Amino acid sequence: MLFVLSWCLLAGLTAIGQENGRFAGLKAQALEYFQRGQYAQVAGKLEEVWEQDQTDPKVAEYLAMGYLYGESDAKKAEPVMLAAIAHGGQATFLVQHSHERSTILSGDTMNNYCTGRISVANGKMDFIADSTDHSATFLAPDLKEFRILNGSAGRFQIKSGAKTSVFRVKSQTRDEAALLERLARQNLK
Repeated sequence: MLFVLSWCLLAGLTAIGQENGRFAGLKAQALEYFQRGQYAQVAGKLEEVWEQDQTDPKVAEYLAMGYLYGESDAKKAEPVMLAAIAHGGQATFLVQHSHERSTILSGDTMNNYCTGRISVANGKMDFIADSTDHSATFLAPDLKEFRILNGSAGRFQIKSGAKTSVFRVKSQTRDEAALLERLARQNLK
């Protein structure tokens, strides 16, 4: 009896170890797909992991981006983004940051910009530029305004402290910009 119980326990632990190893492999593959811009494959790899464990904020962050950019589905991404933030993580959006003065911006053409990510977490929002020194942190007490700019596809403005910054979400859609605005308002109080 003790032998059978020990064997069952060992088999269970081995299965858990194999499952964790498989999930680690799926996470690594998803990150590779993300870095290549293959966002639909990111969601495909992470959905199984998320179904088994909805507490990993990094899995939620990247799964939501898979939905947002691979499936163009902001409604599907939103609850996963909320879960990421609720578990101490962040919701991330791919953006372009305009280096042009906002008074010069007319129409929707952005000629002088850098790419990066805006991540919303509890109490702050971070912009991390991909290759320039334009990264910034926007803290809740300093945030004066977050608004979607009218007539601009996915473009929004952030006023924080004495600085005004203009961004555009990757999809260039109002739906994605509105999702970012909702998350910012909910988490930067």
